[in-house]
Order: sequence, then C-alpha cells, then structure tokens
Amino acid sequence: MKKMKLSQRIFFLLSTVLIILQLSGCSKHMEETNVGEDAASEDVIITETGETIEKEQPTPEVAPTPALENANIDPALLVEPEVEQSDVQEETIEYDDGKLQIVFLGDSIFDNHRDGTGIPGRTAAQCDANGYNLAIGGTSASVEWYEHTGYEEWTSRSLVGVVNAMAEYIPTDIFANDTATKTILDDPNIDFSKTDYFVVEYGMNDFLNTHPMTVKDAPSGTKSYVGALNYSVETLKSIAPDATIILCSPTYAQFYNGDWMIGDGNSINNGYGTLFDYKGSCEYVANDQQVLFFNAYQDLGIDGYTADEYLEDGIHLTDKGRQLYADALTKLILKYEETKNN
Repeated sequence: MKKMKLSQRIFFLLSTVLIILQLSGCSKHMEETNVGEDAASEDVIITETGETIEKEQPTPEVAPTPALENANIDPALLVEPEVEQSDVQEETIEYDDGKLQIVFLGDSIFDNHRDGTGIPGRTAAQCDANGYNLAIGGTSASVEWYEHTGYEEWTSRSLVGVVNAMAEYIPTDIFANDTATKTILDDPNIDFSKTDYFVVEYGMNDFLNTHPMTVKDAPSGTKSYVGALNYSVETLKSIAPDATIILCSPTYAQFYNGDWMIGDGNSINNGYGTLFDYKGSCEYVANDQQVLFFNAYQDLGIDGYTADEYLEDGIHLTDKGRQLYADALTKLILKYEETKNN
C-alpha cells in the first residue's frame, strides 16, 4: 500500500474529527428528544443545562362513580333488594271535596312505608291534599314480554294495567293481591276524573328487568318504557283532561352483588342503556307530551357522595331520602298551583 501524502493525512484526520462531532451532536439531540416524548412539554421544565424538572401537578378531582364507559352486565345480577316494611301499612283515605286530589302511581319507591312516612303520604299531607296511592312494589311501567295485552285477557299489573283499570277498560281482579291499590280502584267515592295531579314514578324496574327503553326494540308499544309512558299519559289525559301530570324519573341507584358494589346508574348498562338513559327517556316523553317532569335522578342531590345518607340498600330511600323526595314534590306542586291561580 502506498503511503499517504501529508495533505491527505491532514484531510483524513479533519474528516474523522468532524464525523465524531456530528455523531455526538445527534446523540445529544436524541436524548433531548426522548425526554420530550416521555414527558409532555407542558409537564416538564427544561433548564439551559438540559436538566428536566417536573412541574407540580394539581390533584385531580375523582368522581366516586365515574361513567366514562358503560359496563354491560349479566341482567341476573340486577336484582331489586327486598325492604322490611313498617308494621302499619294502611294509608288513611280522605274524601274532602275542598282539597286537592293527588293520585300517585309507581313502584316500591312510592309503595313502601304506607304508614305516613312514605313519599305519597308525606307529599299529600304537606300539600293538604287527598292522596290516593296506587303504587305497586316490584312493577314496571311497561308490560312484561309474556303478558297478554288484550282487554279481555289482561294480566299485567304494570302502570299500563293500572291506568287501564282506572279507565275501566279492564276489571280490577288482577290486583286482588295488591290490597291497597284494589281498595282505591274499587272505591265508589273516588272519582279519578276530578284528579288535580297524577304523579307517575317508574323506571327502576323497567331497567332492572331489562325491558326495552324504546318502542323500536319492543314487540308492541306498551312493552317498552317509552311506549308505556306515552300510552299511560294519553290515557290519564282522557280520564281527567284538566289534571296536571308529573312524570318522575327513576332515582340515582347503586347495584350490589352481595356486599360487593358492581356499579351504579351511570355505569351499568342492561343491554338497552343505563339507568341514567332511562331517566333521559322519561324526560323525552314529558317534553313530547307537554307534561311536567321531575328529575329525581339529579335534582334530589343523591349521588355517589350522598348515597349512604339517602339510600338504604342502593335503591330504596332512607327516611331522610323519602323526606327529601316528598319536600321536592311538594314544592313543585305548590309552586305550580300558585302559577295556575295567578
């Protein structure tokens, strides 16, 4: 091999030094770039010397029952807890013509505690009204899949069944086991056409029993939550055209499998939607039918923070919760009465 000239050797050395410097710069740039990838620029401070200092981050507010993703769950796990009833279960029936007449229709939220401490009893007393409680625990607004809907063979004790009995489309025999409801339906002194307020509260059992939320998913209109509410509101309007109808959404709830909480009304999806979605459907019907809507899900202030105070088993209301509900209903009714009289 020939020896390199002096000029060639100098050129070779300079080229080598230049390549080393370039590689060193690339390496440093890659290190700085990796810092930027691992920590977002808004989360770190890079000093002039290249040192990175993490910014102090504020503590995020954590919701007790996040609903970022709806969790589909085995419907068998959605079970309504049984409630130990009070010893006295008979509400006083009054017929004072000078008072407001309020008829309550609902599930166990209205049916429980017929000793004066239930929501209907307290609301009627606070409104100084004649209150007639037709609620039946365990029932839904919509008709079960297997139940007959022909008047001559009617078998459903749902909201649809109760309003059909009020309209005298069907006999009251199917309510034989629901003593309080049948007593009121059969009472000749009670004229439903004179009702001032129908307060309708359903949705929890429609959700728990995985009844379709909308008509498009049901074999017939009244076998969906929305269809049942629409039918019932229209029937109530025909019974008492001058009455004010209040549709109450289901309340916020938490669901348990034994002692283990599996989710709440914001996060558990029964296949048709969350309980919060059922609330939205109730509001939709109220707006569409131009009746009053009471947002019991949100306006009562019952949520993941206050559930222990107002819910005794995740679904049913404590004494304090029932008073809270009755106070809100009373305020709504009396305020509406004031606007009517003005």
